Amino acid sequence: MLTAISRYGVRIPQNLGKIVAHCRKRGELARGPFIAHFEDALSAYLGSGRAVSASFGRMAFFYILKAFQLPAGAEIIVPALTFWVIPEMARVAGLKVVFADVDPATFNLDPQCLEKAITDRTRAIVPTHLYGLPCDMEAILRVAERHNLYVIEDCAHALGARYRGRPVGTFGHAAFFSFQALKPLNTFGGGMALVQDAQLGQRVADLAHSEPWLEESLLLRRLRFGQLQRFFMKPAVFTMTGFPILWFSALLQARPDVYLWEAIRSLNPLPAAYTRRYTNVQAAIGLAGLRELEKWNEETRCRARRMDEALGGLPWVVTPRVPPDVLHIYYQYCVYVPNRDDLVRRAILRGVDVETLHVDVCTRVGLFRDSWTSAPCAERAAQAVQLPVYCGLKENDLRRIAAVIRRALLNQTKKPLVASQSVQ
Repeated sequence: MLTAISRYGVRIPQNLGKIVAHCRKRGELARGPFIAHFEDALSAYLGSGRAVSASFGRMAFFYILKAFQLPAGAEIIVPALTFWVIPEMARVAGLKVVFADVDPATFNLDPQCLEKAITDRTRAIVPTHLYGLPCDMEAILRVAERHNLYVIEDCAHALGARYRGRPVGTFGHAAFFSFQALKPLNTFGGGMALVQDAQLGQRVADLAHSEPWLEESLLLRRLRFGQLQRFFMKPAVFTMTGFPILWFSALLQARPDVYLWEAIRSLNPLPAAYTRRYTNVQAAIGLAGLRELEKWNEETRCRARRMDEALGGLPWVVTPRVPPDVLHIYYQYCVYVPNRDDLVRRAILRGVDVETLHVDVCTRVGLFRDSWTSAPCAERAAQAVQLPVYCGLKENDLRRIAAVIRRALLNQTKKPLVASQSVQ
């Protein structure tokens, strides 16, 4: 039987079991010294700022907003293409969200659209380094300086990415990172704020560290769930469990995976799980993962380069465009293809699980109806397909993915095969 290829891989340090056992034996699953060690280590890795841990990346963002003490109703600009939670957390913090369109070639905030969205009520902007590709920070910072705006970098996808040799997260006044299970650094949930100003950093720490500790039973449940997630993504297990559902759904042209996505909803009041502290065992896992991060990222980049080589010659495919002096970490490898949904169905039927949209076109999300505006490039960017290139894939897997995509393109019959619209 052909082994299926999952759309995701989970990064786990080799000594995970020993880390959890060590913390549990010492009675330091929740509280303990690794939290401060991990905060210091991440700050040292990035080379500047104060790092403050939080229960989620979104809560790190929330604490940053509260620490900046922005006036109620002040405007904050976020990309039209982003995870819906980011603008929602800004709304919960009492701000008015304004969306700016993106560059469909990079999926990132377009500096020209950013400038057009600024009003006399704008106080902050959130450039998102989407899918692991750094934004054009030079242009964005010029806009921010002209209008005296805070810059808060969304680095949830991008730990280890660099812009002109410098780590993302160190260009703005603050940044936040996510350590959810599928992220570049996985600690089974959690996040980190990075703040450049010492006084603002202390405010963030006061907010984050004043939360109650996560109950040990809930923490152990979270760790077990993360390990189960990893187990079910193993190729042999995925082939026998989750993939048959996807296969039959593709046959019926259904999308069961949408039921696995986090439901779009109001987050006011904040869910109880959000208002907890980051834990010691997660920090210990983070320390171990941080030591392997550069290796993981480079392995993923190598696989992305192999995919570029395999697909780059096809006239119908637009592979990722990486600007000069930028180090992409390929949290997602996104390509434009013709007849996208038909290609996805054909790929799944041949054992390659691919995804269509990992984030949201927020200008068509009902929760943000009051902020809707035209964002044609975000709509275009949402048509990309995300192909697996994660570091656990073997050379044979990459060849097979490329062959399946090539064959799916050549065999499309429901519609005439037309060249994918250029975004270069």
